[in-house]
Amino acid sequence: MKQQFSIKMCALLCGAVICIPSINSFAQSSANVSVATAPNPMDPVLVTANRAPTLATNVLADYDYIGREEIEQAGQTSLVDLLQRQRGVQITNGSGGSGNSGASVFLRGTSNSQSIVLIDGVRSDSAFNGGPTWESIPLPLIDHIEIVFGPQSSLYGADAIGGVVQIFTKDGNGPAKVSASTGYGTYGTSVSSASIYGSTDGDQKIRYSLGVSESLSTGFNSVASNNPFALTAMKTGYVQNGVTGKLSQEWAQGQTFGFQMMQSRMNSQVPQFNTLDYYNNASWYSGMVSGAPGPQQAQNTISQIGIYTLFSKNQITDIWKSSLQASISNNNGQSIQDATPYSPAYSPYINTSQNLYTWQNDISLGSDLLQILGERRTQSVNSLQYNSVADYNFNNGISSTTGPSTGFSQTRDTNSIAASYQLKRGDNLANISIRNDSISAYGPQTTGAISYGYFFTKEWRVNINYGTGFRAPSFNDLYYPGYGNPNLLPEKSKNTEIGIHYDTSNFEAHLVGYDNSISNMIQSGLVGCTAQAIQFLGGCANNVGYAHITGISFGGMAKVSNFTLKGSIDQENPENVTADTTLYKRARTFGNASAEYAYQKLIAGFGGTFSGQRQDLPGFDATTFAPYNGQMGGYSIFNLYTSYEFEKDWTVFARWNNIFDKQYQLTYGYNTMGSNVFVGIRYAMK
Repeated sequence: MKQQFSIKMCALLCGAVICIPSINSFAQSSANVSVATAPNPMDPVLVTANRAPTLATNVLADYDYIGREEIEQAGQTSLVDLLQRQRGVQITNGSGGSGNSGASVFLRGTSNSQSIVLIDGVRSDSAFNGGPTWESIPLPLIDHIEIVFGPQSSLYGADAIGGVVQIFTKDGNGPAKVSASTGYGTYGTSVSSASIYGSTDGDQKIRYSLGVSESLSTGFNSVASNNPFALTAMKTGYVQNGVTGKLSQEWAQGQTFGFQMMQSRMNSQVPQFNTLDYYNNASWYSGMVSGAPGPQQAQNTISQIGIYTLFSKNQITDIWKSSLQASISNNNGQSIQDATPYSPAYSPYINTSQNLYTWQNDISLGSDLLQILGERRTQSVNSLQYNSVADYNFNNGISSTTGPSTGFSQTRDTNSIAASYQLKRGDNLANISIRNDSISAYGPQTTGAISYGYFFTKEWRVNINYGTGFRAPSFNDLYYPGYGNPNLLPEKSKNTEIGIHYDTSNFEAHLVGYDNSISNMIQSGLVGCTAQAIQFLGGCANNVGYAHITGISFGGMAKVSNFTLKGSIDQENPENVTADTTLYKRARTFGNASAEYAYQKLIAGFGGTFSGQRQDLPGFDATTFAPYNGQMGGYSIFNLYTSYEFEKDWTVFARWNNIFDKQYQLTYGYNTMGSNVFVGIRYAMK
C-alpha cells in the first residue's frame, strides 16, 4: 500500500510540475499580483469568532490559533495530539489503537459532543453520538486552525456549548505552487502528502487548490497491563487517506462562485471482542459477569467523512456583502468483526448525513457590522447495531420480529435565523448576537450573547462576556432501541467570563476566568426505563445531570531575539454537581510550554505538556470481578523538533515525541505512544 501511494504521489506531483509552465503562462506574474502569505501567528485575522474576518486584537471571545508552521512541525502527530498541546484543551485516546480511534477533545472541561467542528465553514460531526470523529480528519491537509472558547450557539446553533474548532484547508492565490512531503518514523509510521494551489491573473481570477495525503502505521501495543476488559497485549495499526480541493471563479469584481470538498477515510485496528460473544457465550454471560468473553480480535474500525460545498460570495452594494452556501456533510462508521467459535462475523454500521443551507449577509454601517443569517439543516441517520434488550426480548418470546441486530433510521430538521451587531467606538468594542433554532419535535431554542471590551492603551484591553448555549440530544440519546428517550430536553448552558489581554508585535499574554453552568445534562438514568434496559444497559437516557465548570486560563507568547517562547496553564474545576464528582477524564490542572530557536534556515524547538490526575469511569474487572476506580495518574511529556532548509524550497525535518518514554494513559486500561521519532523531507515552493 505504501508503494502504491508513493507511485500515486509521484504521479500527482509530476503532473503538477508539468502543468506549472502552462498555468504560469496563462497567469503571467506582475508587480501587481497579490501573493498569499501565512497569517501572523502573533496577530492573526480570525474568522470563526465573529463569522467575519476580524483582527485578533479586536476579538472579544477567548481564542487560540494554530498556524501552518506549527502544523508542519507536527511530524507523525495526529490532529488530536496537536490539539492536546493547546491552551484550554484536553483529550482522550478512545479505546486504544495508534490511530486515535474514538478520541475525544474537551474544550474548557465540556464534553466532546458539547463543541462543534467546522471544516472550511461546514459542520462535520456525527448526528448519531454527537461530536466529530477526530481520527478521520487528515492533519497534513490542514493549513491552519482556529479555536474559539465559550458558548457560540448564538452564532453557530446547537452543540456549541464549550466552543468551536474551525479547520481551514489551503486557498489558492498567485502563481501556481507545488508542495510535497514524506517521512518515516517509529511504529512503522509513514506520512506523505502533496498539493498544488494558486490562481490565474486578471480581473476574473480562477483560484484552485488540490491536496492528497496518506498516513499509515503498523502501530503499537495499546492494551495496558491494567486493562479491565479481559484484553491482552495486541499491536494495532491504521491507514488514513485524504483529499481536499477548492475551485472558484471571480466572474465579476466582488462576485465569486465556487466549489470545495474534503474526503477522508480512516481504517484503524482496535483491540476488542466480537460484540455477539458477550451474549452468545453462555459461560461468560448469564445476567451478570462471570468470566471473560470469547477470543479477542483486532477489529477494523472504518470511519469516513465527506464534505461537498457550493458557494457564492457577492458584493451586492458598497456596504452589503452576501454569502450563500449549500453543503452535504457525511460522517460514516463501521466495525468489521470476524467470526469466532461462539458468533458469526458481524459488521455494525452508523451512517449519518447533513444537508446545510446558509445565507449570511454582512452589512457595514460605518465602523460597525450588522449580520443577518438564515440557515436550514437536515440531519439523518441510518444504523445497524447490536441491541441486548432486543436480543433478550427475542430469545424470551417477548418479540418475534426483532433479532439481536437492530437498526433505526431517523431524520430531523433545524430552521434557524440569527442576527449580530459588532460595534467599535474609539477604545470601546461591543458585540451582541441572538439566534433562534427551531428543531423538529423541540420547537424554538433561543440563545444569545453579549460582549464588551475596552482598550486602556493600544496594548492593554479587558473584556467581559456572557452567553447561553444548548446541545440537542443525539439520535443515539433519542432513538437507540432500549436506551433512547424521545422525551429528552436539550442541554442548556450559561457562561460568564472576564479576560485581560496584552498584545504587542513581539509579546502577548491572555488571562481569562470563566464560569459555565450546564443543566439538563443527558446521562444514563433509571426514570422511565424498561426492566430490560436497566438490567442490560444500566438504564436509559435521562436529563439527570447538572455540571458547573469554573476555571482560569493563562497563556502567552514572546519573541526574544531568535527565540520564540510559548506557554499556558489552565486551572479548572469541572464538577458534576448531581453526582458530586469531577467530570470524567478531566484534569483540574494542565498546561504546555515550548521554546523555539530560529537562525537563518535552521529551526529547533523543545516543548512539554503536563496534566494532573484524572478520573475515568469506574467498574468491575471482567476477569477478576474486582472493582476498579478508573483513577489515572498525572503526566509530563516532552518533545524535540527541528528543521533545516538545505536548498531553496527543500527542507529536512525531524521530531522526537515523548523523549523520556513516559508511560501514561488518556483512557483507563489503554497505552499511549512511547518514545517515538519521525524524520522527513519537504518541498514547498515559496
